Amino acid sequence: MVTGIRGEFMYSSVTDICASDELAAVLLHIESVASQSRSPHWTPGWRGESEVALLDAIFSARAPYGGPSSGVRAVIGRWRTHRGDNRLDDLTTLAELTSDPDVLVEILSNRQFVPGNSRTKAAAAVVAAQTLISVGLSCSSDFEQHTKEQFDAFRAIPGLGETTWECLLMHLGVRTDKATEHLRSFVVDALEPLHQDLAADIAADHFPAVLEAAADALGTDLASLEHAIWRYQHKVRRPEQRHSEAALRSAG
Repeated sequence: MVTGIRGEFMYSSVTDICASDELAAVLLHIESVASQSRSPHWTPGWRGESEVALLDAIFSARAPYGGPSSGVRAVIGRWRTHRGDNRLDDLTTLAELTSDPDVLVEILSNRQFVPGNSRTKAAAAVVAAQTLISVGLSCSSDFEQHTKEQFDAFRAIPGLGETTWECLLMHLGVRTDKATEHLRSFVVDALEPLHQDLAADIAADHFPAVLEAAADALGTDLASLEHAIWRYQHKVRRPEQRHSEAALRSAG
């Protein structure tokens, strides 16, 4: 049973292309596999905060996401306390710790290692910040028009890779083709019981509107819904469409 849905659904232009049975199917799919009660990833990301987005992307790899005061979010809270600024959008503050990455280990009270155990996640965050700055990415707005060369520089860092990159961009409100395909595939799966072989074609035309309608019905923001879906899709399937840097859209 789907819970947490507004009693009355009204959504002007979106309802013109999102039939009630389609909305119900998507809401049921969300409740079945990525409900707010079972997924910790119903968070809107960190738009305008490149430091936090980077830390989240690195520390959430193969680790519990946790709640507001545990896991990844506890790491972020410790960095925010250390920085003291309202908006954490300057990667040089992480890159400056290059001479002694263990300083960040102590600040974050976290000694987890990246996949492959080549270095601590804190050290990887410092190297990543330095690398991103070296290729022209030092604050959140720089990522809106990123290039393949910048992506290649990031994924060459041992222990990081395409998934970390996708997660970083997701938190900053940037959707690559691959991330968008994860979202589309989720809607296809939801609509398949209704439309069978036509689900893919139907979803291709208006899956963004379907997700907007679902977020509105659930009383949440679209960014949080997309983040939860992306995390789920990444775990259960990999879209056929490969990562493309040519077509990007800024979410929102």
